[in-house]
Amino acid sequence: MKRISQYFVTILIFTNSFLFGQETNIIPGNIIVMLSSAADTSLLTNEFKNIGESETNLKVARTLSKSMHIYLFQFDPLKVDQYTMLSAFKVNRLVKLAQFNHTFQERNIPNDPQFGLQWNMNNTGQNIGNVNGLIGADISATKAWNIATGGLTSAGDTIVVAVIDGGFDLTHQDLNFWKNYHEIPHNHIDDDHNGYIDDFNGWNSSTGNDSLTVIDHGTHVSGIIGAKGNNCIGVTGINWNVKIMPVCTDGSVEADVVAAYAYVMKQRRIYNQTNGAKGSFVVATNSSFGVNLGQPSAYPLWCAMYDSLGSVGILNAGATTDYNINVDVQGDIPTACPSNWLITVTNTDNTDTTVGEGYGATTIDLGAPGTNITSTTMSNTYSNLSGTSMASPHVAGAVALMYAVACPQLMIDCKSNPAGIALMVKDSLLGAVDKISALTGITVTGGRLNLYKSLKSIQHHYFNISCPAITIANNDTCPAVYIAEYGQAGTPFEIINIYPNPATNILNIVYFSNENIEISIINTLGQEVKRIKGNDNLKGVQNNTIDMSAVGQGVYFLSLHTSDKKSNVVKVVVY
Repeated sequence: MKRISQYFVTILIFTNSFLFGQETNIIPGNIIVMLSSAADTSLLTNEFKNIGESETNLKVARTLSKSMHIYLFQFDPLKVDQYTMLSAFKVNRLVKLAQFNHTFQERNIPNDPQFGLQWNMNNTGQNIGNVNGLIGADISATKAWNIATGGLTSAGDTIVVAVIDGGFDLTHQDLNFWKNYHEIPHNHIDDDHNGYIDDFNGWNSSTGNDSLTVIDHGTHVSGIIGAKGNNCIGVTGINWNVKIMPVCTDGSVEADVVAAYAYVMKQRRIYNQTNGAKGSFVVATNSSFGVNLGQPSAYPLWCAMYDSLGSVGILNAGATTDYNINVDVQGDIPTACPSNWLITVTNTDNTDTTVGEGYGATTIDLGAPGTNITSTTMSNTYSNLSGTSMASPHVAGAVALMYAVACPQLMIDCKSNPAGIALMVKDSLLGAVDKISALTGITVTGGRLNLYKSLKSIQHHYFNISCPAITIANNDTCPAVYIAEYGQAGTPFEIINIYPNPATNILNIVYFSNENIEISIINTLGQEVKRIKGNDNLKGVQNNTIDMSAVGQGVYFLSLHTSDKKSNVVKVVVY
């Protein structure tokens, strides 16, 4: 009986990390093999009965193709390292090909009949508008839907996106419009005491009631955010089950815009105040309208509304101008407004290029698909529309889906600090874009929305909640996944998340380290106002909660540093 030498095993163990990348979807103890002939199966099992001093328990589990001599072999992964076993197979004279057996995920392709036209969700190179698409020039929606399809938070909150627009078809079969069930319709009484009478269907800020104009534009925008997914009808929205709060502005009057935002803010404020008993969990608004060349100094109230909405936890997606102008220089409302809670969006097409619309290295945050977008239109129809009006709702929809994957701790923090968590969501979204050359230097991020990466980013922001008190040493899977995705192996330490930022009294910092870390809080004068000493026994992923109540309001620099002066510094705001 032939045995594999101990010397050969040592070489295999030494080299396997160089031969194979770290894979997370391997089925332990499985190897798929193509042999030279069928007779080789018994020869191979005899040759590999032992590796070194270990019994492999190797056997043929299945014949996958008799004519091609492909077999699934099974061995005991607790006795033999799987990379060592695969290496031995690969160099054996009887083996033509050998590989691990892997798990895989179904692509979450919805059954909506017009989904194939939605290049924005899944760009396969399909010809749209007489232009062949660039494969992958999309928001990676099908990968994102393997994580979540939206509708509820982990705490059971019904997620709502408010669309401020000229009108909506509330009867469209493929849309899921919000209703204010705390209000009895048409009884002329403010039943829920929110200051709005009979606001059952939403609100018309021009007419002061819930009678909404019916037009294509708002209906189309709503479908991008939340057309019902996988229902065998029409198209698919970014969220398959989100509620759309329709807020109508009949005319093109600024006062109506301010009143519309005020309605949305009131709904979320009541929700916060009553812990969800009343109001609505509105996480985002979408505004696909504006004033070309408008300067914020002339629109102080409009711009201020975004800070007001942000204070209750609402992010706001705004479409920039369809003119090919530099908003940094020439202005635009709302996308030149300076609010931290405003996300400004320009348009990309199915080849990941821009189409001559608004840009700005300091005012326009990112791009999103906006050309030849198929979505819902009046009377249960579907049409293509183009413009930044179509780009912006992709971002509003992404915000909503990010709340659907938020872990329970994030939702607890959201209730106590909605404004700070909203900023964290924005930061996660903007930090997860696909960098594309067409947006480099003309937008803040230089990138186009990636829905999948945005979801993964918000999950990793609260990485410690998913994987509490774990270290690299104990071979838990969560750190391995984190390191594989973010490349932290080989670095002494890395900040994973600081939240909430801005903070009030409490600041949480999550970091990964293989050595002792001390934390210093330094003010803008360079003075250390607080120090948290490290612990040699705590390594891996760590979570520190820092009491900031004594340091006072202002801007500070949080510094992580090691004994040999390696450091990582992040700015934090206390208010």
